[in-house]
Amino acid sequence: MRYLLFIPILFLSLSSYSQQKNSYKDFTNDFTNALNKKFSEEDLNKMFRKYDELLTPHSDITQLSSTLKRHAISIFPLSNFKSQLLYINNINNLLNSQNPNHRILAYLVIAASGDTSKGSILLEKMKTEHARGNLIWSGMALLYLGCNQTTPLFDFLVKNEDFGDAHMLPLYIRLNKDSLQKTAYNRINSDNAKARVLAAQILSVTPLNAKTEELLKQAVKTWNINIKGYAIYSIKELQIGDLLESFKPLLDSPKTRSIALQALANSSTGADRNYIYQLVDKQQDTIPEELLDCLYKSKNEQNVQYWLKLLYTKLLPENYYFSVYDQSLIRSNTILSYLQNSLLNVKNPKVLSELVRALEGRSDDMSIDIMIRFLNNADSTVRYWTAKTLERNSSAKVNTPEVQSLINKDLKDG
Repeated sequence: MRYLLFIPILFLSLSSYSQQKNSYKDFTNDFTNALNKKFSEEDLNKMFRKYDELLTPHSDITQLSSTLKRHAISIFPLSNFKSQLLYINNINNLLNSQNPNHRILAYLVIAASGDTSKGSILLEKMKTEHARGNLIWSGMALLYLGCNQTTPLFDFLVKNEDFGDAHMLPLYIRLNKDSLQKTAYNRINSDNAKARVLAAQILSVTPLNAKTEELLKQAVKTWNINIKGYAIYSIKELQIGDLLESFKPLLDSPKTRSIALQALANSSTGADRNYIYQLVDKQQDTIPEELLDCLYKSKNEQNVQYWLKLLYTKLLPENYYFSVYDQSLIRSNTILSYLQNSLLNVKNPKVLSELVRALEGRSDDMSIDIMIRFLNNADSTVRYWTAKTLERNSSAKVNTPEVQSLINKDLKDG
């Protein structure tokens, strides 16, 4: 079960000057034409398509599309437009128009121009709009402008966000953390299960204190098993401790076992983490993947060090998979000696071919020597990913004719 409701959104701060300069000029002309009372849904959709990077910088779909096209989007691409008479003289008329397409255009332009002066109007529109498109874009504008009225926005998300495909939550969690926390406190005991889940998730991105800890532990104790995992997730993220006695029963249910193991591994309390080590030590055969994962995905360096040792001291699941890009600690200097030792002792080529990628950018002698050695590994996948990892390495040891020849050969053979 997935307990993270939101996905990260990239916010790019640069602009593609020449392209946006031309688009801006065309946009002002089309904006003028859009003031016509007959402005239709088809006309609005044409503007959506033509000016996606100008009108919807707050859309994750636009951001993904622009990234794939290697375009950069400014945070407020229409920031200069809000000081123009064309905007000043017409934006309120669009906001109050009986034409729903005008109102959507207004919400888009207000957000893209960074016009925070319209916050109170947008809050009111969020209450009075009924058509889903109008409602969503009015709320999106408030979220993107950083409105700190977090409680009405919370209620808006509960009613309108699809938690299985969340697009607005990444904007919401960027709002003022103190305000978010107060809202979560007010909603975590709601009769609405969706509101309780969102409140628990919001607490995972706000500062930990005694009240947060108490509320989340109470949620784990009293919530239905089908949503209990969301509270456990936040406990894991905040590294809350003293969990063992209340969490042991959670390990018996397939609905909570995996996330409960992760919370114990991430705990600030040694007894919680040691229990995970005891579970590993009891394994007479293959280490279950969920135990390996709770150690590897932990925020605790000691757990990652222990995981690196398990890779060559214990029997792993046949198709065990991990990605070095899922754990930033594995690239840290304090982990390096453990990483190197694991690379020298692991025999499994699937593990080696992924683990060696954690040495990317390293120039110390031992790391370089390990990678050069792997260029002659018996397994072609290990050779390929080692060569790929060394491809742009500037170390003098790597940039010899002999090593470069091996790199080129392994890349070609891979």
